[in-house]
Amino acid sequence: MEINPHANPNEEALALAAGAFSSPVGVDDFADRRVEEEERAMETLSDDGGVAPSVLEACDVDASFENLPCMALIERGGLILARNALCRRMTGFVAASGLEGSTAPRIWDVLLGWYELNETERRVRFDCLAIRRHGAPMPVNAVAQGATYRGDACRLVLLIEQAVASAASGDDRESTLVEDVLDATPEASVITHGSRVLHVNQEFTRLFGYSAVECVGEELAELVVPEGRLHEREMILHTLRQNGRVVMETRRRTRSGDEVDVCLLIAKVRLGSRAAGTLVTYRDIRQQKLEEARLKHTARHDVLTGLPNRSLFLEQVGLTLARLRRRPDRRFAVVFMDLDGFKQVNDTLGHAAGDTLLLVVADRLTRCLRPQDTVARFGGDEFAMLLDESGSESEVGVVAGRIQAEIQQPVVIDGAAARVRASMGIAIAVSLYESAEEIMLHADSAMYAAKTSGGGQHVTYQWK
Repeated sequence: MEINPHANPNEEALALAAGAFSSPVGVDDFADRRVEEEERAMETLSDDGGVAPSVLEACDVDASFENLPCMALIERGGLILARNALCRRMTGFVAASGLEGSTAPRIWDVLLGWYELNETERRVRFDCLAIRRHGAPMPVNAVAQGATYRGDACRLVLLIEQAVASAASGDDRESTLVEDVLDATPEASVITHGSRVLHVNQEFTRLFGYSAVECVGEELAELVVPEGRLHEREMILHTLRQNGRVVMETRRRTRSGDEVDVCLLIAKVRLGSRAAGTLVTYRDIRQQKLEEARLKHTARHDVLTGLPNRSLFLEQVGLTLARLRRRPDRRFAVVFMDLDGFKQVNDTLGHAAGDTLLLVVADRLTRCLRPQDTVARFGGDEFAMLLDESGSESEVGVVAGRIQAEIQQPVVIDGAAARVRASMGIAIAVSLYESAEEIMLHADSAMYAAKTSGGGQHVTYQWK
């Protein structure tokens, strides 16, 4: 279908525009008249696909197009070439045309839910959202018609605000099937067209703290993606192109700025207008992550004292030993400690008193050491310490003496004073060690020597 570039601007479309509100209209009749006039403008696209010849002019938007009583725009190659006066006024965008340059707005950034005509379609009706410069997006009924403009193919798009039609008919806008299903979904979900939000369900507003009005028409990434997660975009797009869907665990930002752990599902969907969209769901996995962290902590820490257990301690020693191989000038020491007299406390005061004593010992050991050092409980009355960058053997001996003096202080439990002493074995790490287990074996051997020598003292392992 060809648009006559030399048509008289006073033909059908101009006459239609000039007749708008030509007779007195009461306030109660305003919505009815508005809908009637916009629908008459829609009829500019006749049933057989013809367009009134004077809607467009060869080089500029003519008066008939400019004054149509419905919103109208011209699109080519995804760019908006022109918008008429009502479209500019309703959307808040001032420029009439992008002049086909790089600054021309893209159709999918202006009409969310835009339907792309295929080769066999000359005309299509669909619902979408018109983005406004200020305020929430506007639900509209749209008609797109293939045409030619300035010698090249284009599309003429006419838009009727759905709110006006609803006011006249007394009916609310019907939700699409996709939106109905979305609202029934127990997980936070959103439908996007391109990168902009078309619809969010109630669970999304609850999880992220935004109202639906704040979301629709906005860039989804700007609403919920933390700055530190923007790098995920390329990976998500690649996976979506390869597999048609994306499932991943990540973190997303709420309206208040807090970040939440979510399981993200992204899939392509077909919207009610047959336009392609994207369904994004967010499953709140914060409780799951907390439980995983608790189980991981329990597997690597002592239940009673909360200190690292044997497994985590040996891992830390192994890492420190690897650093020693890179920096032979850095030294560290491992101290293995057993409590003398602990069994007597258990037997006379009970196991609850023994647990209380172990908690006090754990606290005293922690206070005696530096933040970079590590204290662990191996079980029973056995403790181990990793002294990072410990210095010479005599310096380690000073630390051991301070610990022994602290441990020997009585602990009052239910009015009774419980006393224990500490037998300690020390292994100074050197480059000869091959593993953390070997260091622990020597520290244990030195501790046994301290215990058999009367206890309450420390012994340093000597290489033979």
